[in-house]
Amino acid sequence: MERLEAGQIVLVGGSRYVAVDPELAARFAPGDRLLAIAETGDLLHIPQLQYDIAERAFADARDAFHALGAVTDDQISQFFDEFASRLADDSAFASVLSANECDVAAAAAAGRPTSRLGLTPRMRHEMIAGLCGWRDSALRRDDTIHVVTHDGWAVESRRAPLGVVAFVFEGRPNVFADAAGVVRTGNTVVMRIGSDALTTAEAIVTHAVRPALAAADLPAGTMSLVQSREHSAGWALFAQPGISLAVARGSGRAVAQLGAVARQSGTPVSLHGAGGAWLIAGEAADASRFAASVVHSLDRKVCNTLNVCCIPATRRDLVPVFLDALDQAASALG
Repeated sequence: MERLEAGQIVLVGGSRYVAVDPELAARFAPGDRLLAIAETGDLLHIPQLQYDIAERAFADARDAFHALGAVTDDQISQFFDEFASRLADDSAFASVLSANECDVAAAAAAGRPTSRLGLTPRMRHEMIAGLCGWRDSALRRDDTIHVVTHDGWAVESRRAPLGVVAFVFEGRPNVFADAAGVVRTGNTVVMRIGSDALTTAEAIVTHAVRPALAAADLPAGTMSLVQSREHSAGWALFAQPGISLAVARGSGRAVAQLGAVARQSGTPVSLHGAGGAWLIAGEAADASRFAASVVHSLDRKVCNTLNVCCIPATRRDLVPVFLDALDQAASALG
């Protein structure tokens, strides 16, 4: 498509017509993309530059996925160890912290919240702990999950990698530890982070991710970053054919829109835009584990923050355990 005209009618989803507004027509340039989203009726404009940035990042992750088949699980463990070590190294982390200070200052000057943007000592510690957890995880590629045995033959269910997992996150630096986990089972990651945290993200890639990949001899595209501040880069990423799973976190409407883009491209999605989680206690729930689940789902502002807890009438003994856990979590938060 070379151009758009104000008032031009675009067919959306085969049953709806949307008129191009003057602002969209003026912005559209030759080579740009227009996504007509059937679920929402939105017309999404993707400048050619933004599409190219996302396409290159996806291509790197796709090529890396094919190459990962030739690496060992020990190399993947080494990657997590090297990544964590670089975040723990004060000299390597200094550049990341400096970049984060710039991001926080810019966001504050623009009047945007910074509570989840600042790379605090606690966040740093949690990122390192998360990466070490993936390093030590028993999860492996090609694990046997279940076996059904018959007379003379058996059927096995085995774990296999999905492929390229695309993430679009809000602006918080600790998403790297979250997203990196999919590498444990042989997948690759391509991610776009909120614009407020992009400078921090680029520093983490430069000073931790790339050196860790190189040290473990993993493909450079195993973790790829879409280096753009534009929302349209997220749409472009989720519109890429060949993504195995699209994961979006952030505000409700933006996440729903991203999910619609991915689904229209035939990609399965995992979405979370409203925050909060449910905890349902089973009949045989262990009281100490139940209490720990409550406490640790209330220790920071993330998507798994506990909103609703369901306790069966037969386990009334868990009610005081639940209330004590709430008090413990509240005390820790001050």
